Formats: sequence, C-alpha cells, structure tokens
Amino acid sequence: MEYIGGKEMKRESYPKLYEYRIKYNATADTIANNSYHYFMSKNAEEAFEAHSTMLEKKGLITQDISIEKFNPYSNKWEDETFFNAESDQRTG
Repeated sequence: MEYIGGKEMKRESYPKLYEYRIKYNATADTIANNSYHYFMSKNAEEAFEAHSTMLEKKGLITQDISIEKFNPYSNKWEDETFFNAESDQRTG
C-alpha cells in the first residue's frame, strides 16, 4: 500500500469478472452451424442478459444452445447452462 500524507489509500473493490461464451445457431432453423459470443461478466445470468440485449437491438432470432464459463486454472470451458436449450431466443 502506498501512503500519501500519512494516510493509507483505499483500494476500490470491483467484482471479479469471468469469461463466458454463449453457443448458439445463427437462425432458429439451423442445427449444423454453431457460433459463439463472448462476454466478461460476474455470472452466467448477466452474460446471457447481455447476449439477449444485443440480439434484441439487432433484431435477430437465434437458437441458444449453451453457456460456458472459462476456468483459467484448468484451461477448460465449464458448462453453466441454466436455460432450456430447446427454446428459441425470439426477438424483433
């Protein structure tokens, strides 16, 4: 810690962000062509909300398949899917 004028500086506390990727099909009818969107978020729900907001703004219809969190210690993606992958994300 640094001291300025005899006082200890406060460290600002920020929530830890994790890397998430959302696997989806570009259209609700396509099953063979998977795509990914990547987000830095506090949790899977926040990442999915950002994904949904982006789709809504662009007026896109997708089929969301899964959401995964990157584990930097194992260097692997871990499934954190909390939604029903059978339902389509319809917007527009």
